Amino acid sequence: MSESYLVTGGAGLIGFELVRQLVTAGEQVVAIDNGSKGGMEDLEALAGQYPRQLQVVNGDLAHDAACLQGAYTGIFHLAAIVGVRRVMDNPYETIWVNMRATLNVLDHALQTGCKAFVFASSSENYASCVDAGFVAVPTPEDVLLGIADPSLPRWSYAASKIAGESAIFAAAAKAGFHPQVVRFHNVYGPRMALTHVIPELLDRCRRKVDPFPVYGWDQTRSFLHVEDAGRALRLLLGAARNGCSGVFNIGSPQEVRVADLAKLIFDITGHHPQVEQKPAPAGSVTRRAPDISRLGALGFEQTIPLEAGIRDCW
Repeated sequence: MSESYLVTGGAGLIGFELVRQLVTAGEQVVAIDNGSKGGMEDLEALAGQYPRQLQVVNGDLAHDAACLQGAYTGIFHLAAIVGVRRVMDNPYETIWVNMRATLNVLDHALQTGCKAFVFASSSENYASCVDAGFVAVPTPEDVLLGIADPSLPRWSYAASKIAGESAIFAAAAKAGFHPQVVRFHNVYGPRMALTHVIPELLDRCRRKVDPFPVYGWDQTRSFLHVEDAGRALRLLLGAARNGCSGVFNIGSPQEVRVADLAKLIFDITGHHPQVEQKPAPAGSVTRRAPDISRLGALGFEQTIPLEAGIRDCW
């Protein structure tokens, strides 16, 4: 089998950056996306720059497994329904799409063989356990996973990702590939949709919104620029190909209050409005910051500080 890599969700924020870094490094890549969140023009333009290295497939992994063709050295499964608003508006679709897509990609890996399988999971998997006092912050990988209330639409996303983690390890035991689960913690970047906190705040500053609502003022998050996230994924791929498997946090170790994030964005944009402190959405975790010791042991270091990253987005 020739050296090649499959990236699902290749038009997304993280997927596109990963594809860009892989082809820039000379790798052969197949990127699959259905274009439901946009970004296909960027992916096609990248394929135009690297026609011998990048193949773009417009396919829906949940509805049509036939779009999966060929065998790959490594698979990055990033495709999923994401975003709090879309998840809360479509909880059943979130479960249906995320689980079926994951199982279809795993079936393809089982049938064709691969050396490494990297699954994009989420810090949402343990978020409710943080507020319940079962999980420390910064949070390592070996913690309890759970959802606070299965009737709350928000938790459909975490439920699909917890199921996906279990499926990855079950398939690996059957097929013999090296499985890696990566739990992302608030990755951001210039191509990000406005439904996420940093681009949403930047957009309100662009529109000179005043008074300015800020939700979850006293909550904390950690933010990692997408270029660093892409580097982390490539680092983990190399580790997986050398036999390293398991669960890894990908994020910044710097815990930031939403209040301080808003103030930083006001300074960067020059828009200093009257702030309206609003309660966080239902189910939103109070604190979130990862322990990235496992990733650090492989040589990862964050290279883009938050201020520089936000200026890049602005």
